[in-house]
Amino acid sequence: MEFDLSHVLDALPVMVWIALPDGQLELVNRRWSEFTGLGLDGARGAEWQAAVNPDDLPTLLERWRSILASGQPGEMEARVRRFDGQYRWVRMQCSPMFDDAGRIMKWCGAVSDIEDFRRAEETLRRRALDFQLIVDSIPVPVAVTTPSGAVEGLNQATLNYFGKTLETLKEWEATNAVHPEDLERTIAAHNANYEAGRSYDIETRLRRADDVYRWFNVLAMPLRDVDGHILRWFELLIDIDDRKRAEAALQAANDRLARASQVASLVELSASIAHEVNQPIAAALANAQAALRWLRKDPPDLAEVREALDDVVKDGTRAGAVIDRIRSLFKNAPPSLENLDITEALTEIVALSRGKALKNGVSLQIQLAEGLPAVRGDRVQLQQVMLNLITNAIEAMSDVDDGNRNVRITAGRDDDNVFVTVQDSGPGLTQATFERVFEPFYTTKPTGLGVGLSICRSIIGAHNGALWATNAEKGGAVFSFTVPISTSANCRIGVLDAVMPSQAPQPLGDMVP
Repeated sequence: MEFDLSHVLDALPVMVWIALPDGQLELVNRRWSEFTGLGLDGARGAEWQAAVNPDDLPTLLERWRSILASGQPGEMEARVRRFDGQYRWVRMQCSPMFDDAGRIMKWCGAVSDIEDFRRAEETLRRRALDFQLIVDSIPVPVAVTTPSGAVEGLNQATLNYFGKTLETLKEWEATNAVHPEDLERTIAAHNANYEAGRSYDIETRLRRADDVYRWFNVLAMPLRDVDGHILRWFELLIDIDDRKRAEAALQAANDRLARASQVASLVELSASIAHEVNQPIAAALANAQAALRWLRKDPPDLAEVREALDDVVKDGTRAGAVIDRIRSLFKNAPPSLENLDITEALTEIVALSRGKALKNGVSLQIQLAEGLPAVRGDRVQLQQVMLNLITNAIEAMSDVDDGNRNVRITAGRDDDNVFVTVQDSGPGLTQATFERVFEPFYTTKPTGLGVGLSICRSIIGAHNGALWATNAEKGGAVFSFTVPISTSANCRIGVLDAVMPSQAPQPLGDMVP
């Protein structure tokens, strides 16, 4: 019987041993002998202990005695000396054999060489430790999540920022880690992109340990295996709160600068403004004096008086319209988008610029295409651009001989845009000026701030348009901008019926009286 059992044990592909109820070794198979270099005689009883690493033997024996006392299956790990003298980690699993009375007859055990597994496990452990050390050394918060999005690991910067444990932050959706106003869209972006398996970034506010919310740019990227399957996700949290505050401060400064530039431009046109206001007032005064003369007649000519007073009312209305337009340009109101008639807006600015042109001996020429479609924009901002370009054109010809100072203003349609062009007959732009003309604080004027054109480009850009400069073939600078046509039924806004004669669109020619 023993002969047959030994043959069976020798045929097994693993190391096997059989022990007596007291734990003394009774039988080992060929695999055990080949591995340890010990035959049955060298392993019988307690002789097998000589093959165990001395550092591991006390723990192994204590564990073996515990299993024997329990009468239950168990397992042990220790380093065992191989036939070549090298110690290798093995795992010993054993179970008791019972007789019919339930008494332990034998102990059967199997031994597996786990050295390679332990080394691989140690390598993975070290790599995981190295990875964690690397991640912890990153000075910004980093999160590692499973393919489904569950938080798997966080670096020290993350724990420090939130002042929470990993276990708490695993339920980040249910905590106040994300600002309540941002939570819904943050979860939606997280779930949608994780489900689609695509990288994404989102700006959101995250609560710091001191209960202060700061803006972060969350960048999420998947790590894939060779087959393209997502192994895990990495999320990088970049603190952009200072940048957001700086951008807001810069925008506020730009708004104030644009406002100052707008007011400065209107101050320069004070002569034109006075002319525009004085013209209807003078007409009203003349008509009122005429009405008085008709009243003094004997008998009074009431029909003439009525006609003269009607003219006074019309002149007063004209003066009020001029003042309203000027007030709208001075008014510091937030941008208001509307379907804007570019012809009307441009004609108003040309009328306001006429006094400055006359003072500088400049001839204003205007050519506007008929039936221009409306554009979607802010009237005050777009008129500020027009005013700035016309004023610059007038001032660019200070060194040009009298009689040759012309500003040509045209407007037309170009595909889905309306374009406006302002061309002067000055010396044009030098190459150096071309490269910097739209830079903030760059100016060729001795008293200029150099912010006008920079602000103009920002305004046109905000309207999804473009502003650029060229030189005309026969001399002079040309500034052009485009604004997209309104998509509201591609509507056209006609010239208002109550437009003053001095403001109505003029054919190409000298507009200066």
